[in-house]
Amino acid sequence: MRGHLMRTDLSESLSLDTIFLRTLYANKKAIWWTSIVQITATLMIYIKTQNPIYIAFAVAFFVTVIGRMANANAFEQANLTEATAATLKKWEWRYLSGALGTCILLGFLCFVSIYILADPSAAITSIIIVVASTVALVTRNYVSRTVVIGMSVALLAPLFVTFILLGGFYNWLLALLILPFLWSNIGIAANLRQSLFDALLGKRQLGIVVNNFDAALNGMPHGLLMFDRNQIITIANMKAAKMMGFHSPEQFRGRSLETLLRLARQRTYFSSEALEALRTKMRDLLAGAKQRDVFVSPAKRHFEFTATPDPERGTVLIFQDVTRRAEAEAQISRMARYDSLTGLPNRSQFAEIASSYIEMAEQDAQIALMVVDIDGLKRTNDTFGHRIGDELLRAFADRLTLADANGPVISRFGSDEFVLLFSASTRTAALDSVDRIMRMVSGQYLVSGHDILTGANAGVAIANAAEFDLVVMHMNADLALDVAKKDNKKDWTVFVETMDHSFRSKQRLKADLRKAIAENTLTVAYQPIVNVRTLRMTACEALSRWHHPEFGPISPAEFIPMAEEMGLISDLTRCVVERAIKDCNGWESRISVSVNLSSYDLQNMDMVNIIRSALRRYDVEPHLLEVEVTEGALITDRESTGSVLSELKDFGVQVAIDDFGTGYSSLSYLKDLPVTKVKIDRSFIADIVAEGRSLKLLRGIVQMSHELGLSVTIEGLETNEQSELVSEWIGAEYVQGFLYGAAMPAQDIARLLDAPMEQKLVAATEYAASLH
Repeated sequence: MRGHLMRTDLSESLSLDTIFLRTLYANKKAIWWTSIVQITATLMIYIKTQNPIYIAFAVAFFVTVIGRMANANAFEQANLTEATAATLKKWEWRYLSGALGTCILLGFLCFVSIYILADPSAAITSIIIVVASTVALVTRNYVSRTVVIGMSVALLAPLFVTFILLGGFYNWLLALLILPFLWSNIGIAANLRQSLFDALLGKRQLGIVVNNFDAALNGMPHGLLMFDRNQIITIANMKAAKMMGFHSPEQFRGRSLETLLRLARQRTYFSSEALEALRTKMRDLLAGAKQRDVFVSPAKRHFEFTATPDPERGTVLIFQDVTRRAEAEAQISRMARYDSLTGLPNRSQFAEIASSYIEMAEQDAQIALMVVDIDGLKRTNDTFGHRIGDELLRAFADRLTLADANGPVISRFGSDEFVLLFSASTRTAALDSVDRIMRMVSGQYLVSGHDILTGANAGVAIANAAEFDLVVMHMNADLALDVAKKDNKKDWTVFVETMDHSFRSKQRLKADLRKAIAENTLTVAYQPIVNVRTLRMTACEALSRWHHPEFGPISPAEFIPMAEEMGLISDLTRCVVERAIKDCNGWESRISVSVNLSSYDLQNMDMVNIIRSALRRYDVEPHLLEVEVTEGALITDRESTGSVLSELKDFGVQVAIDDFGTGYSSLSYLKDLPVTKVKIDRSFIADIVAEGRSLKLLRGIVQMSHELGLSVTIEGLETNEQSELVSEWIGAEYVQGFLYGAAMPAQDIARLLDAPMEQKLVAATEYAASLH
């Protein structure tokens, strides 16, 4: 039990051992209350994290303290008058076993919070408990070297292992710093213990005991004030003196709390407000109203006080400088509540501020919620870089803060999305404010020497303050924003009920489309492609069709963009590819078939494997399949697009540019990409009968394509006059349009194949007429 006992006879040694043992077991109340604090803190972590492991920790702490209390009660009932050294050692180990249980739980609490779960709040709370327990460990157990070492190792070893496992120089340095802290605890306890031993044995003078005690006390990493039961300071250390603005702890001793505070006030170390705050906190701690509190000094240092009251002996106040922890917590709190780029409240903070704003508004006021998107932020990032984009965002936010509205609440929700909440006396006034805000934020921005023209889109929802519902209003404003983005004539739109109906209908269609694609219930129709010279059908274009069980036929112009929006377009393409190649096999490979690939398909190398697999499975030659890609699909990512098309071309699949001439870079596509055919958009054929320039332009495109070695298909033929001009003047190889047949089922294509040659055009024309 003792470190270095001086030589004494056996009876004196046993007497001292008994005294030290009783000192250990005299902390029953402190152990109980410390455990209550530990259990409470653990349950607080559970409330914050909702992780059931903290319930297990709380239960373990409770079971441990019950065991320790039972052991302490048994010790109090034991008769140690004739106790032997072995008996005393047994009680010491019984005390240590319970203490080790608590320390091990604390150590593993830190390990779980910091390393396993990595929750900041749980980690901070766990470390606070460990630090407080470390201080109490020395002051309560210093009489036993075995207990101090055992508890210190059990308490700090898991924390050491935690930082080692976290890795990195900083964490390893923290782990290494635990070792001197451990050694410091052992050293302080040894000094206290040695001083007490020397005093009891009468081997040292009282002055030496006092000096050693003061050295240990002032060597503590925390401040300490000890009050007697009359609230007179009996012990203080240097940390406490510096915190109160004094040069020596001797200036504290023998003074009451009130005297001490008056002296601090005379030194002008504290302002009147700070002094009164400190007085209130320390009174509560000394009275037992609180066990822990935090005080901010005039120098902006944060000190955490922990009180251990004893009605008979007085109260011990231990405090530590937690400024870094407080600053870190404040920073974490701000990061969780405010946008780091603009300083505006983020999504979570906005809801809280909005709630308070509505409570303060007049019940008959009109509340406007406005969702604003910057137009072209991605273009700015791509052109000037993300740094300029971030500066543009800050400038945009600054303009919003100058909004001419009734004390608006402004928040940044996402990359380019801002939300404003403001009140107005009438709906008209609210709309006027929206219009002013939109005119303010749209226009020219000077960002780091760059003139950037930026617009904005906004959706607005307006409701009476008494009927305001943030969730509903935000959803409605989002719906209005979607409408504004689709309407080129409007920068902002106010929500109306029809938008909600349209939204719900669209959501219903989305769900049904997802199901139809998953169950492969969409169908494929084929539009004939005819050879101009022979009037034979040489190919057909596969077109997806959706017949809704309730709403009937749904236009591809509606459900294909919807599939792209839902990320299902590649699944839809796969279904069309599979069906088209299968039907091509059913036509005995007498004609080829073409399918359309979207921009998503062209960025996915899996599409190459899908096409290869289908061609092999249905035994169709690759040259009988043609893939059509639009200029809009090509412009998304030319590198990946070129890679996919080259793979298909090398496999033998034909590649055509669809809707040629409607984009901005058609000629570069013909030069750079593995194209075999050009399909000229129907807009070129619409007025060739009445407009000579259109005819010349169309003929020029065809001649240029032929010189590049490409075949040409002209889309959109609907009249015999158009057909005659194309045949006589244009020189294209293939034509496609309602004149030669609308999209039809695969079995009708098969019947056209079997019809006599002179009847093909007639049959196709009659089929097209029936559809009209």
